[in-house]
Amino acid sequence: MLRHTLVEQLRLNAEAFPDRPAIEVVGGPALSYAGALDRTLVLATAIRRRGDGSPVAILLRNGPDAVLAFLACQLAGVPALPVNSALTASEIDYILDDSAAGVLLHAGPPPPLAPKRPPALIDVSTLDGPGDAWDTFTPSDPADVFVIGYTSGTTGFPKGARYDGAGMYVQYLRWAVHFGITSDSTLLTAGPMFHNSYGGLSILALMVGATNRVLPAFDRRVAHDELAERATFAFLVPSMLTQVLDEWRARDRAPLPSLRCLLSSGAAVDAGLLADAFDAFPGAVVAEAYGWSEGGWVTHEVKTRGAVLPQCVGWPMVGADVALFDADGARCGPGETGEIGVRNVTPFLGYVNPDSPLETSADGRYLLSGDIGRFADDGRLLVVDRKKDIIVTGGENVASGEVERAIDAHSAVRESAVVGRRDPRWGEAVTAVVVLDGTADEHDLRAHCRERLAGYKVPKTFEFVDALPRNSMGKVQKFLLREPKP
Repeated sequence: MLRHTLVEQLRLNAEAFPDRPAIEVVGGPALSYAGALDRTLVLATAIRRRGDGSPVAILLRNGPDAVLAFLACQLAGVPALPVNSALTASEIDYILDDSAAGVLLHAGPPPPLAPKRPPALIDVSTLDGPGDAWDTFTPSDPADVFVIGYTSGTTGFPKGARYDGAGMYVQYLRWAVHFGITSDSTLLTAGPMFHNSYGGLSILALMVGATNRVLPAFDRRVAHDELAERATFAFLVPSMLTQVLDEWRARDRAPLPSLRCLLSSGAAVDAGLLADAFDAFPGAVVAEAYGWSEGGWVTHEVKTRGAVLPQCVGWPMVGADVALFDADGARCGPGETGEIGVRNVTPFLGYVNPDSPLETSADGRYLLSGDIGRFADDGRLLVVDRKKDIIVTGGENVASGEVERAIDAHSAVRESAVVGRRDPRWGEAVTAVVVLDGTADEHDLRAHCRERLAGYKVPKTFEFVDALPRNSMGKVQKFLLREPKP
């Protein structure tokens, strides 16, 4: 039996169709499949020469190297560690220290980082071929850790989630089946490739021999043109879809005929937004998927015009046993509401820090999501609430505790509570409710937060109150804060 790896599939594809377009940066460079393999060898060679077997942090903006670095790490026998380039230096330092990364890939001037254990720096913009020959490498075993993705923990400290190569191979094939991604597909990668979603879809494109059109940064006008003329598949979080449809309306609602599948995920899609999506993409299926970092995407549904069920995220995917659990950990019966869990064919291996507990069902068989759901009569899952104190804004997860900790560090703040409020563009808008013990205004607190937090974590609104609402046990009643003041 072939002990197959993702990077091995790239090699096979490069041999089968070397000249086929693999990665095309919109307005930038392009690589064929043969070129993608050559560049992977260059990156793997640099990693092997500078690394020590520890994870390799990938701090790169969208482009060929941002996806090929994953495969180069597998070829060099080390885990890949994608890092959100929007994070502040202190946030990145935490991830580098927690993961014990031995190498950091970057492009251009060295980033201003100061981790306790500085990794070796590799400026990929200075690397040139050729790399070492393929047969000089010993790729990771499929059972080895392939990627470490840092997630927003409920305490505010991100946790490094580990996934093996075999599991991710199956995961990507499952996406191909459900999303209809094949060798004749042209993907539009509209979001950051350090995300498990956009990075994973980019790897999937290389697996099946598709072409990946990559946006260096999201631009609604460019995305509109790609969806009209080239792309057959696109994953757009609701905030991106909103902007594309705004552009579509501004251009007199001319159909965007190229697209065959539009996927949305990351937050509930408004029914009105879906109605416009049906009109904008007349030749496409409009679909939604649901999942979370540790579980991956676990449900999927192709939407039907005129029959959109609010809060519905579809049926379980192939290889995903989705169940609901009550407050005592017992499995819910028909019609009951409970926490969503999954028993998956693509297992989550746990966190980098062994002291980070896994959130599982009482019997340890199901990984819990922190979301509350119920099943419709036809077996579709409805996500009705969130148990975890996590805000999903523009497709990004934000831990309320992390933002509160940053705000509370201001000398004029007595305490704060951070919640997500429904927002037509962002899904949820990060909102801070603050009790002052000195003099400060919204401008002061926003500047203070920007020094400590990535931009997407900084509250869009600050509200000032005399006291936070609490229950009889002294716990802040955040549900009262999620509704805007009249």
